[in-house]
Amino acid sequence: MQLSKSMNTEKVTTRLQLRGYGATRYQAEAITKNLTAVANQGRAYAYPVSDVVASIRQYLQRPRIQPATRQILEAVLQALLERLGNVIEVPFGSSTNPEINKLARQLTQARSRTDSALAELKATAATLKAKYNM
Repeated sequence: MQLSKSMNTEKVTTRLQLRGYGATRYQAEAITKNLTAVANQGRAYAYPVSDVVASIRQYLQRPRIQPATRQILEAVLQALLERLGNVIEVPFGSSTNPEINKLARQLTQARSRTDSALAELKATAATLKAKYNM
């Protein structure tokens, strides 16, 4: 994957991965049509996951969207949100026991890393699924 230094931390996805998550070719193209690619993965353009999420949400606002399309796009949206791994900070300092605070913080960080790794594995699986049409 070719990424600029500023893009190394930003998560990206391709149309192929979107198809692996369950979107049709048309849906993947419609979602990414107005987005700017930030990198190349092989011969595919890579788009920021946050931009793709916003595009899907905007697409779902259309009044005449079919129920099956809505269901597919909501599943793709959920998979992409897992990849983003937004973590809400919890104020661990409110407890009186510093040992519990430390362990809770470590647990939250470990779970966040695990969730992120799992989401990346799912993205790889989605790419392979779409590539080999399984």
